[in-house]
Amino acid sequence: ELCVRCRNWLVKQRPFVPLMFIGFQSDEARRRFPSIDALEPSEQLLVISDDGDVYRGAHAWIMCLWALENYREHAQRLAHPALLPLAKGICEMLSRNRFFLSDALFRQRNQLARG
Repeated sequence: ELCVRCRNWLVKQRPFVPLMFIGFQSDEARRRFPSIDALEPSEQLLVISDDGDVYRGAHAWIMCLWALENYREHAQRLAHPALLPLAKGICEMLSRNRFFLSDALFRQRNQLARG
């Protein structure tokens, strides 16, 4: 749920660079990136550029922000050596706890919405 909401948020933003989302377990992902399993995509966000550069975790989130019109400056700040450890720590915490966070934040909200 957390991943889906992040993706939906990204889709709603104005991009500088077009974003394409491919499920890591999809046939398209395996066709385009035959060795994707070696990158452990189930563990954290992966971004693969048009040039084939691979970004993982905090670097991937920073690249997503960099691709957005209203967030490029934030991405550049987060990529600075002084803030990158903070960005990495937050991303690692979110990745490790994404199932718990999804359940805690969104299951309760969905139950309330259903009445």
